[in-house]
Amino acid sequence: MKLKNLISVLAESVEYVPDIKVNQIQFKSRDVKKGDVFVAIKGLKHDGHSFINEAISKGAVAVVGEEDYYPLPVPYIRVQDTRKALGKLAKTLYSDPSLMHNMIGITGTNGKTTTAYMLKHIFQTAQESCSLFSTVSNFVNGTELMSTATTPDILELNKMLRVSTDKNVVMEVSSHGLHQKRVEGLAFNYGIFTNLTHDHLDYHQNMDEYFNTKAGLFSLIKDNGEAIVNSSCPWGKKLINQLKSKQQSVFSFGTSENDDLQLLRTESGVSKIRIKGSNVKLAIKMPMPGHHNLQNALAAILCALRAGVNIQEIKKAVESFPGVSGRFEVYRCQGVNFVLDYAHTPDGLENLLQTVKSMKHKRIVHIFGFRGNKDVTKRLAMLDTSAKYCDEIILTLDDLNGVSKEVMISDLEKSAKYLGARKTHLIIDRTRAIEYAWKNSEKGDHIVITGKGPEPYEQEFEIPADNDAGTIKYLFSKSYNTSKV
Repeated sequence: MKLKNLISVLAESVEYVPDIKVNQIQFKSRDVKKGDVFVAIKGLKHDGHSFINEAISKGAVAVVGEEDYYPLPVPYIRVQDTRKALGKLAKTLYSDPSLMHNMIGITGTNGKTTTAYMLKHIFQTAQESCSLFSTVSNFVNGTELMSTATTPDILELNKMLRVSTDKNVVMEVSSHGLHQKRVEGLAFNYGIFTNLTHDHLDYHQNMDEYFNTKAGLFSLIKDNGEAIVNSSCPWGKKLINQLKSKQQSVFSFGTSENDDLQLLRTESGVSKIRIKGSNVKLAIKMPMPGHHNLQNALAAILCALRAGVNIQEIKKAVESFPGVSGRFEVYRCQGVNFVLDYAHTPDGLENLLQTVKSMKHKRIVHIFGFRGNKDVTKRLAMLDTSAKYCDEIILTLDDLNGVSKEVMISDLEKSAKYLGARKTHLIIDRTRAIEYAWKNSEKGDHIVITGKGPEPYEQEFEIPADNDAGTIKYLFSKSYNTSKV
């Protein structure tokens, strides 16, 4: 693309811009190559304006920034918001690829990943191709790609959307991604709101700001697009009212007869649902336990229905859903059940442990810790939840995230003191904590490990494993055979 054409989406006058070819857009100076446009972003740690000269020395043919005019040897385009400008430039360079797909964005505190994977499974069961961008993995044209963030940056997203030939695109959209404008310029056919509970208050000032950020997804819906919202959540009800006041199309799921997809009742793992306006009542056997996973399924079912998938295909897909790595992932050996789950919020932990409690068990042992540089205001609530449901608690290290090991150990010691010594252990090495639970387990025990799910360890631990599942397999392999369900 020619520089003049690209820059025209940002500036009214481009006479001063040379008619040269642009190769790429970059916002990291280290990635700049000859023929690229450099966009200076003010980040949390670094200000891209400090790297403008480096970008030019590497061959940048133009610079976009927020500061006053620079006397530069290349054109400088000043804008109010470079993050927003980056979104405009990206969609222009890649010819607005979100318009090529049936775009589905999923936001909420909990349930985004499970809902996204279930939707992908529904589409593929119905013989429709589907790209996926999620916390766990990305899939484009049937190929799995490594995921480095819940919501990739806008350049990477546009690039992958342009490459994708899949009819459908399902995407998790985090509050960080929305706030940092990582989906700026994309257009969605459907926006799904799963729920909103206490999380990320280290980043957002309060729950209202957190909600308003999440609600930003629904400003990106296409003119004929639709919102799919959980009416059982108080914040969902608030969102429904806001969207309807703006004349947006809203479809809800929940337990009210006013919902477009109503949960009638659940008995022995079989959920009865009613589809509003069609007189269709359906019994679906849920493959994953827990009311929270049922809520995720309702979101996926309603969205798939609105997207035109046949209800019998949806039923078939939901009942055959294999689950998601690190979301209620169970390993069994010698009558002991290990449950791995990403739960890292008070609500997520409550849902998980409540589900485990409802299952046949002898004892519940919980292994968890807290991440450095994350929302500390949720810690006491999570400790209380663990104490409420569990017979034994083992506190251990999670990711340090730049916080010293000594500080995190001190925090864990305070947490152990808060819980009391009767049923609490502090084992710093995460792999040794899992080993302790395994060696002291009894037939019928559920050992629940939360916080990381499938994520790799960021610190070195004593047992040679890459993640929690790897530690379990290593321990089982020493003496026993292991089975995964």
